[in-house]
Amino acid sequence: MHMPMSVAAVRVVLMVLFTGFLAVGAGWDLSRRRIPNQLVIALFVLGVVFAAVPLGIRGVVTMGITGAVTGLAIWLPLWLIGFIGAGDVKFFVAAAVWLGPRAALGAALVSAIAGGILGCAWLALRVHKRSGRSSTVPYGVAMAVGLAVMIWLPTVMRYHGVGQ
Repeated sequence: MHMPMSVAAVRVVLMVLFTGFLAVGAGWDLSRRRIPNQLVIALFVLGVVFAAVPLGIRGVVTMGITGAVTGLAIWLPLWLIGFIGAGDVKFFVAAAVWLGPRAALGAALVSAIAGGILGCAWLALRVHKRSGRSSTVPYGVAMAVGLAVMIWLPTVMRYHGVGQ
């Protein structure tokens, strides 16, 4: 007997996929200091699907587009002054499609905190001097942490009955 998946189950499957994409992006940024455009495009397209599952085109507009615009507004100025790379901005914007504007703000805050911790650790370990690799901090790693926290936090809180 075939049972169709509920909207909630589809969203959880997509969230697991999202988390996998974040891990791949973080791994690429850590090892190569790049986040591939193919990954960013796939993340964006699947984000549109994720936004459309519960609400259709209205979800794409109210959650997807506004999330992406919020992410762009937050991170583009930091790219313009040379603090982060363009790949980091594209990565966050594509992922923010999944979150919507409010959670994108939260993800940016968590990413900034994770980025500060990562930056301090990076300096303390002096990884760039030991390995001869780039001294730039792989900020996509911090962004992946912030984005993952914000996609899973509401589900975990609901599961544990917080805020009901």
